[in-house]
This record gives sequence, structure tokens and C-alpha cells, in this order.
Amino acid sequence: MKNFILSILTLLIFASGYSQIFDPIKWQSDVEKIDDQTYRLHFTATLDAGWYLYAQQDVGDEGPIPTEFEFKGLDSGQYNLIGSTVEPEGDPIFDPIFEMMIKKFEGVVQFYQDIKLVDSDLAYIDAEVYYMVCDDEKCLPPDLMEFRFVFDENETGQQGVNLGGMSLFMDDTQFENPVSWTGKLIGVSDDVYTFVFDAVIDEGWSIYSHKMDPDLLGPLPTEVVFNDYTGFEIFKEISETGSNIFAGFDELFEMETIKLRDDGRFEISVRVLDKSKPITGFIEFMACDDEKCLPPTGLDFTFNPETGEFIFEGEGLKSSSNRVTGEGTPVYYEFDYTLANSNCDGSEIAKEDSSNFWWVFIAGFLGGLLALLTPCVFPMVPLTVSFFTKSSTSKAKGIKNAIIYGVSIIVIYVILGLFITAIFGADALNLLSTNAWFNLAFAVLFIVFAISFFGYFEITLPTAWVSQTDKASNQGGLLGIFFMAFTLALVSFSCTGPIIGTLLVETAVGGGPTLFGRIPIGPLIGMFGFSLALALPFALFAAFPGWLNSMPKSGGWMNNIKVTLGFIEIALALKFLSIADMIMGWKILPYELFLILWILCALGMMFYFLGILKFPLDSPVKKITLTRSVLSVSMLALVVYMAMGFKVSDQTNGFITPNLLSGLAPPAGHSYIFPGKCPLNLNCIKDFQEGIAYAKSANKPVLIDFTGHGCVNCRRMEDQVWSDPEIYNSISNDYVLISLYVDERSPLDEAYTSALSGRQMRNVGNKWADFQAIHFNRNSQPYYVLATPDGEILNQPVGYLPDKTAFNDFLNCGKERFSELSKK
Repeated sequence: MKNFILSILTLLIFASGYSQIFDPIKWQSDVEKIDDQTYRLHFTATLDAGWYLYAQQDVGDEGPIPTEFEFKGLDSGQYNLIGSTVEPEGDPIFDPIFEMMIKKFEGVVQFYQDIKLVDSDLAYIDAEVYYMVCDDEKCLPPDLMEFRFVFDENETGQQGVNLGGMSLFMDDTQFENPVSWTGKLIGVSDDVYTFVFDAVIDEGWSIYSHKMDPDLLGPLPTEVVFNDYTGFEIFKEISETGSNIFAGFDELFEMETIKLRDDGRFEISVRVLDKSKPITGFIEFMACDDEKCLPPTGLDFTFNPETGEFIFEGEGLKSSSNRVTGEGTPVYYEFDYTLANSNCDGSEIAKEDSSNFWWVFIAGFLGGLLALLTPCVFPMVPLTVSFFTKSSTSKAKGIKNAIIYGVSIIVIYVILGLFITAIFGADALNLLSTNAWFNLAFAVLFIVFAISFFGYFEITLPTAWVSQTDKASNQGGLLGIFFMAFTLALVSFSCTGPIIGTLLVETAVGGGPTLFGRIPIGPLIGMFGFSLALALPFALFAAFPGWLNSMPKSGGWMNNIKVTLGFIEIALALKFLSIADMIMGWKILPYELFLILWILCALGMMFYFLGILKFPLDSPVKKITLTRSVLSVSMLALVVYMAMGFKVSDQTNGFITPNLLSGLAPPAGHSYIFPGKCPLNLNCIKDFQEGIAYAKSANKPVLIDFTGHGCVNCRRMEDQVWSDPEIYNSISNDYVLISLYVDERSPLDEAYTSALSGRQMRNVGNKWADFQAIHFNRNSQPYYVLATPDGEILNQPVGYLPDKTAFNDFLNCGKERFSELSKK
């Protein structure tokens, strides 16, 4: 069982949507002399932020591999262990991968083992540590580190060196190469030849059919490209065969594709017109699995018609254990990695922002106040308070019962929030923000809520539920009061349900800290604020019953509040529909249409307050009161404010999104009129050297964005993370954005041979993929690097990082580093 789990964990290394070589742990060792015979052997592990090393305790087959120490030569009797290996203290915490409480360590982790020498002439001891490291999403395969501790008066010990060869990530450079090719030439006649290329594809991987449209923002089709057509002509166009050709919906690209699995054969025939001219070209393809794609790869072939010699480069990428100097590669640049592996002033990525909790609480409290003013709840306040004051033997007991009633309301709603979020868990709820179909479902749900608020039908719970709780409330005592509160929750559901649903969704999809690693805290805080606002009047009016006389009478104004909430639900539905539209690339709700529809919602409320627009449950509007006038003017001001979103920026040649709509409206680049050439209409430079030159003149750091036109996770980062106002402003104002598209097919002015792979680099995408591989040992996207114009890497580069807080910390870290370096 454990071996099976480890196999699965090995695959999880690449489950985040991009491929890279992970090396998150560094080991050091030293010897401390305690007396002439006693020594302490120190093992120190330094982990990158977000990674964990597990304790020595074995937690069973369903858990991780524990850290294990083995000391060589114990059987010789030359030394003895004193006790067991000591590890840091700490309590178990919840591990989201293994879903259990586990003791694990992060940061700098120190182990030590005391030994006593029996043979004073013993020169050294060899030891091994077997371990596994994980972050919150994946685990690396178990690895083995070997150490040698030297007992010499002139030495302090020798640093451990990994000699085990177990790690999949030993080499500085390692690439996935899931497709192997062979090529041959078949002579059909004296002047007609057929080129045949056979692919063997690893399990779980695919390449794409030549029938795919290369202009779509999707996968690259497999194509045979000739460099020069002057000495021949195409006799028969390319054809393909394979044992497993699949046509259908591709979840990675979220579009219809045709792909080949297991194997494939591609054939193309030519008629030679001039035998003195060699025929050269390449077969280009893209390999993808269910979670990621590798950059497009081209394999060269050459045919000499005079000699009949056919040469095909079918080996794919070459591996090298040494960093190359880039000889022959015109994009070589000297990067300095000194600062890359340390945090900014020891700070951790993705700090918890407790101020957000106040906004969540306030949002919940305001939702509770709105619910209180609805016709399902408001009339219950005087009835319930009068019941407590009249049925109690004293005023003090009446107040006490009303307080218990209010506390019961709070408990009921908080438990409801806890129950819902615990069922789905933090991970599932966070996925709502980036899953198109969930966002589409919520858009439909909110529209249903809106129609209910407009009075066309009522959302109710089964009558039997209300009857049963009403009977239980007659028991009296604490339990009876609790069921009275529960009855209120059920009876008022038609009004409070949509507000609660909105609150839970909005607070859950924002991510943030969790309880026990699973339950989001945001919804609990929101539900506490909601229930507190709902319960507070019952306690206050019970304490001061005279205030009941000053309460406004129930009437049509409560329905006005419900209708207003209906318009708000429509606006929120458009927000969720917009997210789904951006993820799927439908372009059915671009920036312009979204803004128009929100303006129509505001105009609808204005006409409703003026009595021009009416709904089924509305009372006739006899006169326009001061309140209605103020609300109408407010909606008109909101319309004017939102209309300013059609103002065009001279700098980016795109719309300027009003601040209040940032994060609600689609990014300005998601537009029909001003489709951005760069992500979100940011100013970007698509050539590295040009970007570096501009950064030097502007004295700004650079954000190197390795991306692709067909990179799904790149679009998700731009639409869901970069669109955050703070992140957007940081990229726009503090950095020079250099976007390098590894699948850009524009031809290079002059092809060159890669110093890394030995292959011909023919187009711009080849060039940037080669550049990324040489300098950063990566071959998939997205990948983000912060650097000075002089090539100093400012912090640890990151790949797909959908956590807005973490990505913002990544940018802030780079700014701080650059500012410090500029002062020197």
C-alpha cells in the first residue's frame, strides 16, 4: 500500500499545472565534541518556504514516509549510540495531502545524535538519512542523503553529500521527454519520395492532430514543415494514422481537440524537381498530459536527392548535468542567483492579513441588518419580545430569555456556516473562484434568488420542518427557547436564504486561513456577523421594551428592500457569469457589455425608487418621499460613476476601470473594442534584450513572464491574479514586464543551434523556450522571474501561483530587494 501511495505522490509533483525541477531542501552536517569520547552529530535541513519535512514517527501506510537515520558500522563495536536521534519539539498539525494530524517541520530543522567512541582511533562515521518532503499540494519522491562525520582535531566535520542516486531531481537540468520519434524515407518512384515519421508516446501523454487549426488559442498541431520549397513540390499532403486517435472535449484546453495517444504515424510525399538541392525541414509537435503541456518541439530532417542520404534528429531534448554557457545561443545572459534562495528580511510568503476578517465581519453584519428589515423577520421582533416580557415572571427573566434567544440565533447560523464549509472543505470552496461551471451555476442560482426577491415566487422550506420545530419550542426552558430561534430561522428562510447563500459564497471563494487545515474561517466570521445583527434587536428590545413604540410599522417599505436586494443579486450573478466567460474564453460578456448591464441594474433601481418600475407585491406609490428621492439620486450618481469606465487611457489604449469595479468587472483587456496585445492591457515588452535595455533606462526591476498563447494556467493567472488591483498596479508601476511567449511561431531572422539541446531554433517561441531552459532549467509555463536589469535574481522564481496574497508578497519581496540594492 505504501509503495502505491508513493507512486501516486511522485506523479503529484507535476499536478499544479506546470513542470519544473524541485529542490526545496538543503542538508548540512557538523560534529560537536562534548568530551574525549562523546560527540554530537548534527544534521541540519533548510527547507524552502511552504515545504515540510516529516518527523521520525511512522504514521502507517496511509501517511508519509517518516524521516529515518541510519548509522553505518555499528556492528563493528567501534562506537555506540547514546539514546535515539533527537528532533525538534512540536505538536502534530493537520496535513491536507494525507488528511491526518502529523508532526512535521518547516524552515530550518535541526536533528542530532549523541555517540560515544569505543575505539579512539576511529577516523569517521558514515550516516544516511532517508526522508520525504511535501508542500500543501504535492510530495517529492523519498530521497537518501549520505553524510560523513570526521573526528579530527583539525576538522569540524564534512558536509553531507547526496550520493544515493534515488532522487528524480539530481541533475541541474532535467526535462520530460514523453515522445520518441523515428523517421525514414520511402522511394515511391524516381522523383517521388514519402517521408514517414513514427511517434511512440508515453502513457498518459498525447500529441495533437495535424487537422487542428494552428491559429486557435489551443494546442499546437503536429506539422511537417519544409525550409525551402524551390527544389520540390508537395505530391501528397500530410496524413496521419494511429492506434488511439481521440476526438472530443479536452479538459486542459477546455475546447474540442483531436489528439493521438500511444503512437502515431505521419506521412507526406514530395516530387523532386531539382536533385541538386537538398530538402530540409522539421516535424513540430506539442506533448501534453491531463495537467500540463511542454513547449513545442521541432526535430530536424535532411534529404539529399543526389546521394539518397536521409538524416533525422529523433532524439528529442538532450540531458546535461552541467549548466551550459550558452555558446551559440544569441539570447544568453549572465544571471546572478545569490539572492534567489533567501526570503525578504526573513518574512514568509502569503502572510495572513487579519484586516480582511474585519471586512468579512462587516459584510456579514450588514447582511444581517438587511435580513432584519425584510418582511419575513421584521414583524417577528415585537411579537417575540412581547412574548418574552409577558410570559416571564419578572423583567430580569424576560431579558434573560431574550438574550438566550439571541444567542441561540447566533449559534444556529454559525453552526450552519460550519456545516456547509466543513462538507466541501477549503480546497473545494477555493476552486469555485477558478472553475467555470461552478461560477456559471452560482450565476443561475443568484438569478433565481433575484426573481424570488422580485416577488414572482417564494423560496420556502418544507412545512413539516417548521411544524416540528414549532412543537419543540413549546417545551419551555432553554431547549424550548432554542427551538423558538430555530423556528425563526426556518420561517424566515425565504428572505434570509439568498443573503446567506451570497455571504457563504463570497467569503468562501476568497481563500484564507482555515481551521484544522480544512474549514475556511471567512464564512464562520461572516455568519457570526450576520447572526449578531439579526439577534441584537431581540435582546435590546427585551431590555428596553419601551423602544418598541418607536419601531416603524410593517409595510410596503420592507418589500422595497427585498426588490433592492433582487437587483443586487442580478449584479452579483453577472459577476459570476463574467468569471466563467473569462475562464472559458467565450467573450459573451466582455468589459463593455458587463458595464452596460450593471448600469442598467442601477437605472432599474432608480426607476423603481421613483415608482416607474413596479413588481407584483408592490404597493402603489402615492408620492415620492425624501427617502425615495435620495436613493434615486444616489443610483443616478452610481450610473454616472460606472459610465466613467468607458473612459480610454492614452497610455494603454484601453478602458480605465473605476476603482469600485476593480475585481468585479472583467479586466479591461477582456474587451471587443480594445483587445489587449499584452495581458490585461499592461505595457509589456516581448523581447528580452529590449526589455532589459528599457529597464536600465527606467531604473526598474524586470518581471520576466514565460508564457504561451495556448497556456491555460497563464490565462488563469492573468485573469484571476493579475487582475487584482494591487497586483495590477505593482506590475504596471514598479516593474518592466517582459512577456516571452514560448509558442510564438513568428520566424527568427536567422536560425541558430541551441547550445543546450543541439537542435535548430527557428521561430521566436523556440528562442524563448531555449532561453528559459538554459537559464532557469524549466521547460513549462507559466514561470515568473524577478530580476534587476543587471541580472541579479531578486527572489525565488515561481510558477503557477493562484494565491493572490502569495503572488503579491512575491512582487513586494522583489521591490524591497531592488530598493535595497539601489541604495548600495
